[in-house]
Amino acid sequence: MKKTLLLLIASLTVGFAAQAQAQTSGLTRAEVKQQLVQAEAQGLLPSNGTNYPPSARAIARNKAAFAEQHESKDATAYGGVADTQTDH
Repeated sequence: MKKTLLLLIASLTVGFAAQAQAQTSGLTRAEVKQQLVQAEAQGLLPSNGTNYPPSARAIARNKAAFAEQHESKDATAYGGVADTQTDH
């Protein structure tokens, strides 16, 4: 009885350890956010369910919208230092 109980506890412990290790071997949150920004910049997002994969027209429209959004953010940005360093 004790051997059966110890075997059961050991197998459960190994199972939980393997599951925990599998869950940690993915992309980080920052990597996923960067991939989403890249997809949006490429015009692949946003896309509705009826237009997947997005057509060339939808990609062009999404790229233009992304560029417009980021241009307005750059124009209204506050602070920062201009990159004026040159290599001699």
